[in-house]
Amino acid sequence: MAAAVLLMAASMVTVGPAARADTVVDPAGAIQRQLVPGHGVKIVQRSRMRMLGEWSATEPVRGVVGFGKGKIVATDLRDFNSAPDGTRNICIGKRGYQLYAEPDPDRPLPPGKTWVTYEWPCRLVLKSGFHLSLSDPATLRAVLATTVRKRPAGVYDGVPTTLHEGSITFAQLHRVNPGMRIGFRNIPPTGKYASWKVSWRLWIGRDQLVRRAWSSWRDPNDSRGRTANEEPYHVFDADLRLSHWGMKVDIQPPPADETVASKDLVD
Repeated sequence: MAAAVLLMAASMVTVGPAARADTVVDPAGAIQRQLVPGHGVKIVQRSRMRMLGEWSATEPVRGVVGFGKGKIVATDLRDFNSAPDGTRNICIGKRGYQLYAEPDPDRPLPPGKTWVTYEWPCRLVLKSGFHLSLSDPATLRAVLATTVRKRPAGVYDGVPTTLHEGSITFAQLHRVNPGMRIGFRNIPPTGKYASWKVSWRLWIGRDQLVRRAWSSWRDPNDSRGRTANEEPYHVFDADLRLSHWGMKVDIQPPPADETVASKDLVD
């Protein structure tokens, strides 16, 4: 989930040219036209979860998302939920880098090292929450096909927007994204879960680019440790703000001499 403009040492960010408005067909197509190397978008992601009748209190995650040829290739994000001064995470391809801004006495780093590298499948997508993907054209078009209301809305990123809203079932999302999974057991949303819904809202500019994406849904609480007084599901909502579409983004890994592999750390 600081300042709205994120200036990071490893990410050189300046505003670049936007896609031509006369080439835009729909929001999915507009976003795909933005996915070109050397460009990206700024994001602010707010999310929360309701557990045992109470909503979690979280800070927004802020940063930049870098584009490649038709896909997301890198992210540089700062999360203020895991540490007082925030945690910075860079993902490039399948490699992640986490900055240890403050020494951790329980897991000290070698002298001169401030970054820990991980081999993990980075979450290189542009999403509001778990299920509302903006970077997957099939999913975004399926979501927009369930629109029930449209009306003029607020100004975001300096652009007047139209609010589209509706809801879509897990079954409909799974149909266009067979890899979709839910719950702690990471299962397909079939059977009794097929009819569960994601409520959504999209604020779309005249250039058809999404400037804000909100979603709310419930996921099954199917962990083996669930107690009898716990609800059988958790409720989530997520609010993603996007700005400076087409900005120039160059997300680079931190200096090699400042990094240490996680596998080389002694627990």
